[in-house]
Amino acid sequence: MWLDAFLSAALAVLGAVASPIVAVVGLPQGVVFALGLTAIGAALLLASFGAITAGLLIVRMRAGQYRMPAGLRLPLPAPMRPPTTG
Repeated sequence: MWLDAFLSAALAVLGAVASPIVAVVGLPQGVVFALGLTAIGAALLLASFGAITAGLLIVRMRAGQYRMPAGLRLPLPAPMRPPTTG
């Protein structure tokens, strides 16, 4: 979960910071290509983390466990965290 949150933030920063720089400064083609590959790689990692998480939650739900695991630490503010026991 923490790596997922970090990659989400990194991808957002990459898009928000790098895109205007590329548009205004006109970086060399190699740098633009590297930034594009980095963004695609981060997006693929995020998609795979989401698929793994969804798969694990589906397995838990099929086993009758409808709450989040007790030991799971979510990178969310306290009011946004779902209940983990029950």
